Amino acid sequence: MRPIQAASDQNDISVEPSDPGYRAILNGSDIPTAYKIGYILNFYREPSFRAIETEFGLTRPEIVILLALHFRDGITASEFCEFSGHLKAGVSRAVIALEKKGLILRRTDKSDNRRQHLFLTEAGRELYSRYIPALKAREQAMLACLSARERKQFDQLLDKLAAHVPQWGSLSEL
Repeated sequence: MRPIQAASDQNDISVEPSDPGYRAILNGSDIPTAYKIGYILNFYREPSFRAIETEFGLTRPEIVILLALHFRDGITASEFCEFSGHLKAGVSRAVIALEKKGLILRRTDKSDNRRQHLFLTEAGRELYSRYIPALKAREQAMLACLSARERKQFDQLLDKLAAHVPQWGSLSEL
């Protein structure tokens, strides 16, 4: 990306001409923290998920549902939506597709026939085990610029931010 020159207008972002363009954009945004988090996540997730889509035939919602079920088998689609922020329609389509592919099973809740719990099948576990090493390696590459101490601190800060999501995450003030 080309560097952005210093701004001549009040509405333009003002940076030193020597700043790389990406840094000027990231720091010049009105929402610099969210913009930086999105920037980093896009470069982690997009190439990774495209490769999984191509190699394994999974859509992005299917990938993240398998990630969640590997951690906590038996959640419902609604619980997944509540936790992840994904839209119900996309998750519903993904659940149907994963079941058709033989990667998950749905079991009706004995106390509430409207609720269905989702479980990984052996095929789902096997497929997960085939794509997770690449995601882990990419995460390590992303974090390679941080020292062990910085990684620990970064992880603690992410935990703190994640714990704070219930206080602001459902706000619909836009």
